[in-house]
Amino acid sequence: MRYLLIVWIASFVLLGCREDRSDATQVFVILQSGKYKQDSKPGDKILYEISCSSLSSQLNRFSIRSFDVENGEKSCVDLVINEAKFNYTFVYDVPAFLNDSVEITLKVKAEDADRNFYELNLWVTVKGDIGLMPELSEIVLFSGSSRQRNAFSLKDPSQPFVMEYADPADIDIYDLPNEIDPETLSKEWHTNTDVRFAKANSFNYANATASGIRTSYISSVRQKFISDLKPNDIILIGRDDNACGVIMITDAVDNNGLDNDYYRFSIKLIRN
Repeated sequence: MRYLLIVWIASFVLLGCREDRSDATQVFVILQSGKYKQDSKPGDKILYEISCSSLSSQLNRFSIRSFDVENGEKSCVDLVINEAKFNYTFVYDVPAFLNDSVEITLKVKAEDADRNFYELNLWVTVKGDIGLMPELSEIVLFSGSSRQRNAFSLKDPSQPFVMEYADPADIDIYDLPNEIDPETLSKEWHTNTDVRFAKANSFNYANATASGIRTSYISSVRQKFISDLKPNDIILIGRDDNACGVIMITDAVDNNGLDNDYYRFSIKLIRN
């Protein structure tokens, strides 16, 4: 009787362990195109061609998760499937980070109906832009009340245009017309798109880097407009949580008449 009891317990333990065990030799995840390890920069798009198969049953789930020290684990792809073989093209948009160098692990996992699975790891090292940035300077933006160039697009800030004749989707930044006193500069900029502003006069504009702009922008309070503009003001700009650059107002001139009022500014843009 004692012998039978020992056999029964051993059988229970073995069966219980087998039920939760994954046999990785039954499932295959192969990187057909792309690199297992690579360096990249924010804004890059990385293409991976992945193939999966199972020897024992149909694949029923495919997922890709990312992990990094700033964002933790995130789900990129999570699919329910019913295939013996499965191919997937994955385009990874490399995010921006506060730190200058961050390693991302992409975990590619395939699982079959028998609960066998295999997980393939890929690594991307994101190198921040730590060099000093190029500058566009001596840009003149006229009063929004004028018939002069009073708006611009972040695609090419060096070429302001007349807001009245522009496509609304191109008006990233414009000077607000002063409806009470058109001959007085409003000293207030607005956006017609998704641009956000944050005044940051303590920011080191002269030594601005892309990483520094991102760090300051993400920690600042952003608004849909910026007011009380004056010389030496420094303005961080972005779209939602993504920093785009920094502006320094070098002059705000309020002459007689409405066509002679203008701002002069410099801008440094993050170009991905």
